[in-house]
Amino acid sequence: MNLRNLFTINFFIALFFGISCGIFASWVLKLYGLVPTDASIWTTRLVGGSILGFSSLMWFGRKSASIETRRAIAFALLIQDLFGLIASMEIQLNGSVNVFGWSSPILYGILSICYAYFLFIRPSSS
Repeated sequence: MNLRNLFTINFFIALFFGISCGIFASWVLKLYGLVPTDASIWTTRLVGGSILGFSSLMWFGRKSASIETRRAIAFALLIQDLFGLIASMEIQLNGSVNVFGWSSPILYGILSICYAYFLFIRPSSS
């Protein structure tokens, strides 16, 4: 596995969640056991747009011949995944979301570990 493959896998994950949050915000909130309000639907749609923006970085980053570009994108995604992990753990441990909420910190944790691995442990695979 290399960073390009990770970008490809992460692209499809981000595409799914970005479209889901952007178009089906109310359904996504209900899936996590949250009550949709105008504010939460708006925020979920904004998050969906951000996720889709990150997915474009993954898509174009996987095709980049520049190691520096791929590493910069990986670092940005590591920061995003670490913050996603912390935020997801906080809301999950507060009991604000149902058991499905564990999918977020698990996914963010796995992606954080993978990006950290390619950035710090095995940078030659970037």
